[in-house]
Amino acid sequence: MALQPSRWLLTASDLSTDPDVFPVLPGQEFVAKKSPQWSTGIKRAASGREIRIPYWSFPLWSFQVKYEFLRQRPPSKDELGQLWAFFNSRQGKAGFFYYLDPNDNQVSNQVVGVGDGLRIGFQLNRTVGANSPSPFVEPVAVIWTQPTVTVGGAATTAFTIGPYGAIQFSTAPAAGAQIVWSGQFLFLCRFDEDQLDATQMFKDLWSQGGLNFVTIKP
Repeated sequence: MALQPSRWLLTASDLSTDPDVFPVLPGQEFVAKKSPQWSTGIKRAASGREIRIPYWSFPLWSFQVKYEFLRQRPPSKDELGQLWAFFNSRQGKAGFFYYLDPNDNQVSNQVVGVGDGLRIGFQLNRTVGANSPSPFVEPVAVIWTQPTVTVGGAATTAFTIGPYGAIQFSTAPAAGAQIVWSGQFLFLCRFDEDQLDATQMFKDLWSQGGLNFVTIKP
């Protein structure tokens, strides 16, 4: 059975020691690749006319990280061992982990929804390309540190964070009350491969040409 996440709100101020957070290592380069992935069914009639069916309401995000160097000098400088341990503890593609994208992890004054006096559950989300002509809104799965939430302009802490970024209030927001949140988030991911290749450059010094992982949908 695949390892499943159990935490949706990470409260530690320093994520470097969290066993489920993708490690940041000294030889790690900037994110090499990041791309949204969609799944579309296409049916074509004899006339050539197409019917396109989007199977997903929001994309998967794929990442690639490279390592210019990974030292293997235990116990104090063993980045290769640390990366192998993290990969093996996930059992390759079977397990999950949290990834903090250094360039994409912040939400500010994001509208979640509007209360109706009855509903207590809402999905936290974020806007991609907020200043573009066609911004796109998608859910966020994992929150880092306690978010700031307002209901009708008033701050509240009477809520809990559930699986995949679902927020549940203890009392239903009043009808017409706008629900807004600010905070930081992480991507919930799995590795895209069951094998982690590393190349030895010199004694105790390795490199890794591209470690691929992808986000997980609920």
